[in-house]
Amino acid sequence: MDAGSTILAIASPPGPSPRGLVRASGADACRHVAAALAGPGAQAVAARTRGIHVARLADPPVPVLVACMPAPRSATGEDCVEIHAPGNPALLERITDAVIDRAAGDARRAHAGEFSVRAVLHGRMTAAQADAVAHAIAAETDAALGAARSLEAGISADARRAWSDEVADVLALVEAGIDFTDQEGVVAIERRDLERRLASVGSAIDDALRASEGAERAIHAPRVVLCGPPNAGKSSLFNALLGRARSVEHELRGTTRDAIEAAMPLGDGTEALLVDVPGLEEAVERIDHLMQRRAIDAIARADVVVACDDGHAAEENLGHGAVRDAWDALRGALPIPAAIAVLRVRTKCDLPVAGPRESGHDADARVPRIATSARTGAGLDPLRAAIRDECARTRARNAGTAALGSARAMLLAEAASALRAACAEQVPELVAAWLRTALDRFGEVSGAIPPDDVLGRIFARFCIGK
Repeated sequence: MDAGSTILAIASPPGPSPRGLVRASGADACRHVAAALAGPGAQAVAARTRGIHVARLADPPVPVLVACMPAPRSATGEDCVEIHAPGNPALLERITDAVIDRAAGDARRAHAGEFSVRAVLHGRMTAAQADAVAHAIAAETDAALGAARSLEAGISADARRAWSDEVADVLALVEAGIDFTDQEGVVAIERRDLERRLASVGSAIDDALRASEGAERAIHAPRVVLCGPPNAGKSSLFNALLGRARSVEHELRGTTRDAIEAAMPLGDGTEALLVDVPGLEEAVERIDHLMQRRAIDAIARADVVVACDDGHAAEENLGHGAVRDAWDALRGALPIPAAIAVLRVRTKCDLPVAGPRESGHDADARVPRIATSARTGAGLDPLRAAIRDECARTRARNAGTAALGSARAMLLAEAASALRAACAEQVPELVAAWLRTALDRFGEVSGAIPPDDVLGRIFARFCIGK
């Protein structure tokens, strides 16, 4: 990926629209785009005149608007040009090809994410902000887009700024002890105080990283997994909730052999990812083990588990002997985190419930909370409402953790590691080096603290040079 050529891409959504957008960036972007235009507007773009210019394409002679943004005040830090034309996909492709052809090998189509890459390289965007852009692009629902905007807004920015300020203060004291010990009034930081202050910052970072483990769930649509023993009516309920046949239904056990996913509208403008998994029972054959592993993995990543039971819990379920109902056996046999919401559902409610003599327990005690029938539609609306409520609670629980995306989490983990290394180091110069590394990582998240700023802290604190 060379950084010298002009890059172009269609920046509007695919398909016809009233207006389409072709974006270009590069040191010669204005010149290359102007070569494909005609009229006074083309001259203004060639002269790198900032603003919106009216022009027309050289071929075909279609009127367009051209936004010219010379470097360095542009989104990428390079000359950036946007051509606003009628949103005909063929026309936008033709504009892109025309600019590339007239550039004589000095322009090309952009790679995925290359505009953001150039923005990061030119200091117009941090790596963490680029991470937020990637999450916004990948958002599948309104809730996911809202979480991506939370990333971009930088929730908990004050805390991260406080961490970098504390480390910068400690670095100032360490460097004062190295360079200015001969100055009156300059006292190097005590070892115990250094370790205490750095450990406090490191502990706060570790707490934030642990809290951010749910960030991916805040970004993506909540996962709702239907689980239960074989033939419990999971696939029928799956299709009924979707309103279409997505999973195979059959009276034979083991029809579902893989985790099947589909988007389910929740009725409030958001969606959930509904997952149908193989029935859970004691595995015998190798294929059974593989099926169980797929089911267990899906359940472990769930936000909401819908525990399905048709009221005929077999005594041999999962080898646990007589059980109160199917979910009692599953809950004890699966590593399900307490944070995952569970909705207990009685499927096939249009059929009679197994009598007390079949399991040795009261039939009423075994009936789950929500009774449903995929065949008659009974109970589906209450179940959808319960799923919607649990998904809303999941989003609320994860709202704070959306402050950290994958890039932020990685950078803060590296900063915490550098602080631990500084605490373990005895040589002051190496301690300072590790602290600068931590500040560099903080800088990628919240904005760099330049060396002059550290030096300024030293002079301000000790009034050196009075």
